[in-house]
Amino acid sequence: MLRTSLNIEKLKDSDVFDTSVMLAETMCTNPNHISIFGSPEPNAIEKQRRMFEMVLRHVQNTSFIVRINGEIAGSMTYTSWDSCQIPALKIVKSLPKYLKIFGRTLVPVLKWRKNWSDHDPLCPHVHFGPLAVRPSYQGKGIGKMLLSTFCRYLDETHQAGYLETDKVENVLLYERFGFEVMASSTLFGKMNWFMIRWEDRNSTNALGA
Repeated sequence: MLRTSLNIEKLKDSDVFDTSVMLAETMCTNPNHISIFGSPEPNAIEKQRRMFEMVLRHVQNTSFIVRINGEIAGSMTYTSWDSCQIPALKIVKSLPKYLKIFGRTLVPVLKWRKNWSDHDPLCPHVHFGPLAVRPSYQGKGIGKMLLSTFCRYLDETHQAGYLETDKVENVLLYERFGFEVMASSTLFGKMNWFMIRWEDRNSTNALGA
């Protein structure tokens, strides 16, 4: 654990680029990312950085960061259920932009997007993710603090939370915060889990972790 106190800040425009770099460098070894983008070499990481920059700049997304000694150590993003999926028509209109970003990896990116959108629950919820902590700061309670803040927001606003993950260790972490696996699927030969935390779910133990 860190000896210094940690503070969560609302993401500012001036922090978007550095946060997108942190997300890309941290998540480039996740199973889905390896399957789609290949080994974490500079060109592949840049594609992922630009992908995360789109997420962070989306006007309907809410993002927070944790900064340590001026460096962005972690971040989380969430959005409301009525804006978490891109309409099919908008995807079609944006294909030239996406092709410029992703190149030949666009097709697997779209398959990934469709697989996850197909599992999106129809009930009202707050869609969580991405969540990431820079490797050099992992194991210091940053991820738990971000999750605690998100779960507190859910409880205070009486909303359900929903997320996806492709890492089994994340499933165990999210379960500590009251999330339950509602479905799973295989994508590019890797397991993906879809988890929900129901409205007013008591997560006192997790929030005190």
